[in-house]
Amino acid sequence: MPDSAPSDWRRFVGAGFSRSALAAAARRQSELRHAVRVSAAVVAAYALATLLRLPQGYWAVFTAVIVVQSSLGATITASIERFMGTVVGAAVGAGAAWLHTRHPEWGGLILAACAASLAFLAAVRPAFKVAPVTAVIMLIGTTTHMDPLTAAFLRVAEITVGSLVGVAATLLIFPARAHESVVESSQKAAGLLADLLSHYAAKLEAKPSELDPRGHYDDTLKALAKLQTAMTEADRETASKLSDRSVSDALPRTLWRLRNDCVMIGRALREPLPAPDLAPPTAAMLAASSAYLRAAAQSLSGGAKPDRLAFAEGHKAFQDAIEGMRDVGATRELAFDDAARTFGLVFAVENLFANLGDFADRVEEAASKRD
Repeated sequence: MPDSAPSDWRRFVGAGFSRSALAAAARRQSELRHAVRVSAAVVAAYALATLLRLPQGYWAVFTAVIVVQSSLGATITASIERFMGTVVGAAVGAGAAWLHTRHPEWGGLILAACAASLAFLAAVRPAFKVAPVTAVIMLIGTTTHMDPLTAAFLRVAEITVGSLVGVAATLLIFPARAHESVVESSQKAAGLLADLLSHYAAKLEAKPSELDPRGHYDDTLKALAKLQTAMTEADRETASKLSDRSVSDALPRTLWRLRNDCVMIGRALREPLPAPDLAPPTAAMLAASSAYLRAAAQSLSGGAKPDRLAFAEGHKAFQDAIEGMRDVGATRELAFDDAARTFGLVFAVENLFANLGDFADRVEEAASKRD
């Protein structure tokens, strides 16, 4: 019997494995690009440190690994913080090393005082978190074989080489701007809020929903915190004249307001509405708001603009339902707690309508700056 079957089987398995590997790689493009940037920065830092004959060039390599981040703004921030911490740590470490050469019997006390003072500085200003490490390494490593001032200068030079290489690698190899992270984080937060609005609409319509609001709110907080970090990194890029962000500071604030609106709506809907006739128009309004928010967020990256007319029609139907209840005196028949919950829901939905309009305006401003 021919033995071609095993080889065919191996070929089939290999092809399937290759396709799976390619599919997995396609899903991790940003991670692969970051890996390429880091490896290139490491090689360049090592080569430059060798060319400059730096005695401890591995610090340049360490720095390149540490400062290269997922975006240019984050890399610049990490580079500046590492440079500042190194300068301060090298200066204090050089002074401590000089004192140690004069008073070696006080070596332990000098080391403790040096570490304590810089640890306090790092606690007050986290940007100087590298300072205690630099000072302690200098104090321990320069007591026997190197002049303190020379050691301080070389340490700053090594860190500077690694930082510059890291920034250059992020800028030149698969450039990743913080603006992209701002857009991605904004869309993430908006999508989570849209999911919440859809969940509340389904709840009013007595439809099943597997969403856990509490966990979803935690995810929203994380997304908003990530957005704020991305905004800070984008500001750093803009200040360095390396790029310009189009998203204004008002957009994250609007997302925070939208989250607060969702919280108020959720509290009002913990129990069934005391006015059942209000449930259908409220559900329709929340569903329209969810679709509007999702479409507005997608337009940040070039998607179609949200349908303002359909959104306005949903809001008009909701207002008509409220006015209808007032006309027939239904609101006057509600108990105090039920009335408070009903009008709290109305207030939250009206706020939601205004904040969604503001969010769409901020998105359009960003799109106009991008174009």
